[in-house]
Amino acid sequence: MAKLKSDIVKTSKEVKGQMGLYMKHMESGRTISVNQDKIYPLAGVFKLAVMVETFRQADAGMISLDERIELETRHYCIGEGLLQYLQPGLKPTVRDLLSLMIISTDNTASEMLWKRIGIQRVNMLIRELGLAKTSIYIPYRESYLMSMGYGPYKNLSIPDAARKWKSLSDIERMKALNETEREAANLPIEEFRSKYEGLYGVRAQKRLKTQRIYDEAFDNFGTPREIGVLLEKIVDHDIVSPDACEMMLSLLMRQNSSASMSCLLSPDIKFALKSGDTACSLANAGVIYVSTDSHVVLCCFFKDLQEGDKEKAVLAQARIARSVYEYFSSVRSR
Repeated sequence: MAKLKSDIVKTSKEVKGQMGLYMKHMESGRTISVNQDKIYPLAGVFKLAVMVETFRQADAGMISLDERIELETRHYCIGEGLLQYLQPGLKPTVRDLLSLMIISTDNTASEMLWKRIGIQRVNMLIRELGLAKTSIYIPYRESYLMSMGYGPYKNLSIPDAARKWKSLSDIERMKALNETEREAANLPIEEFRSKYEGLYGVRAQKRLKTQRIYDEAFDNFGTPREIGVLLEKIVDHDIVSPDACEMMLSLLMRQNSSASMSCLLSPDIKFALKSGDTACSLANAGVIYVSTDSHVVLCCFFKDLQEGDKEKAVLAQARIARSVYEYFSSVRSR
């Protein structure tokens, strides 16, 4: 374990950025941590909590997985996903939206689900679980829009808007999000996409310093350990019904993301994983199925990445995941 941790730290130093890591072998309780309680942007990993709360409400009979939600202009979000290219009026089921949100990290799907279950309900879930440093309250649509000058801070400079946001209470932030949503409720997705790409580029490759400021303020945040605890509760069937937990893990095994840290492992190895990235951060959180009776929770986050370093960070996380898998495979075989 000492050598494994040394190798992990050595790998992380090949990337110009700050890494946080939490690893726990579920059956033995052995752990490795690096900056496990520091706060990192979650990027698409926030969708784990949206998924859990959706299943909790389904288990409680508050919603049905077969309920249909109509796609409206106010739902459309740029970035990842297919729904943004489809016409309003489509009515996917909650089950469909969960699949789109997790498998193809569809931002419009997460917007539709989150607004159906209640924006504040997800943070209430986080607090009920005792995850004090994790804060999940801002949908990507509103985050993108605020970075484009919509909402209450349009007359502030980017740094001033970020400072203002950080000083707000949760209630004040919800008011700002609601104002942003109302202002852009009828914004056509084509105009949304065109304005964003004009500012930041098709692949968000322009104005990296501006993007970094927004990454550090207008995102959902958490620690490697707390997100790891959330995954542990899913694996242990300790958060919703066993059937719902297995459904969540099955969805996570099908994730398709270019930011995935599973890319150096054989496709035959089961890896229930959620990945996400912003302009200057990369987040991966998942469960490696070493065998039927050996599971490893692994959360690896990077922040403060430099220009051109994201690809290095993806490779570093993939090498770390492979090292963890190989270590526990070797331990089991002895």
